[in-house]
Amino acid sequence: MDPGSSDDPLRRIAGVAGLLRALRNLHLLGHGPSHDRHLQHFEADDGQAIPVRMLGAGDPPVVLVHGLGCSHRHWMPVARRLAKRHRVLAWDARGHGHCQPLPDRPITLSRLAGDLAQMLDHFELERAALVGHSMGALAVLRYLQDHGTSRVAAIALVDQSPRIVTDDSWRLGMFGGCSAPMLLGLIAGARRNFVDTVLHELEGSSGQWLRRRLAADATLGRWLRRWLGHVDVSALLDLAESLALADFRPLLPRLDVPLCVVLGARSAHYRGLPLDTYYRQAVPHAAVSVYERAGHSPHVSEPGRFADQLLAFLEDHL
Repeated sequence: MDPGSSDDPLRRIAGVAGLLRALRNLHLLGHGPSHDRHLQHFEADDGQAIPVRMLGAGDPPVVLVHGLGCSHRHWMPVARRLAKRHRVLAWDARGHGHCQPLPDRPITLSRLAGDLAQMLDHFELERAALVGHSMGALAVLRYLQDHGTSRVAAIALVDQSPRIVTDDSWRLGMFGGCSAPMLLGLIAGARRNFVDTVLHELEGSSGQWLRRRLAADATLGRWLRRWLGHVDVSALLDLAESLALADFRPLLPRLDVPLCVVLGARSAHYRGLPLDTYYRQAVPHAAVSVYERAGHSPHVSEPGRFADQLLAFLEDHL
């Protein structure tokens, strides 16, 4: 994608329904989900309470790490299948789902990796399989970079590039052409005016009927502007910035644990890019699969297939 193109990344990341679900999961639309009695909590070293859904029993335990704008619920169809053989833990990361972030606490990839390490400590997980989707995959890789693999039995990465931005020598980031200046510029724009950024995405993803109702003088448009104008998104923009700056390509060739990679052939982020070839070359022992009918979330669109594949992978390699 040409940096000067009007087809900017935010217009292509999610449709209207996806964006509204993400805003709700990020506590930016409505008050977020109500209390869930099935969740346990652990406290991070800065006092943040982090909710975790736990199911099943059996070793190694499997930790499921969701993507940006998602929650533990996105993993549940997979988690229930895995729980027949394994202890399964799925959290709501800071600022997502049931995890209302504390004020003045930056959320970054490094912070999520630290939370992941503290979760392993709290639940006494000596050797776990770490499974991450999208942002969650980067959180898993950051955990490996910061804490090593001594407590890791295996890794699974779902539809994610090790570097999400592109340059002249790396075209396997988002959309094959989303540069760091482009993405960081969008984040800077959201810092200046989050409301306009969200409305721009909604308008770009909708038809004329909805665009008319999103206008500044329309009832829905006025309501959204008033609602979004009262939310503080600085911590989540810190997180987005840390994702844009992350680069785990040097880490991958050094991996000394089993690696499973699952990609969606119809991914809105990576469709048409040879990420599968890259992973096979970077990590020769990796098991790489492409789900031909799946988009950015193969574990959501094909949970049975994904769970069966992960169970077989763990059985074969552990």
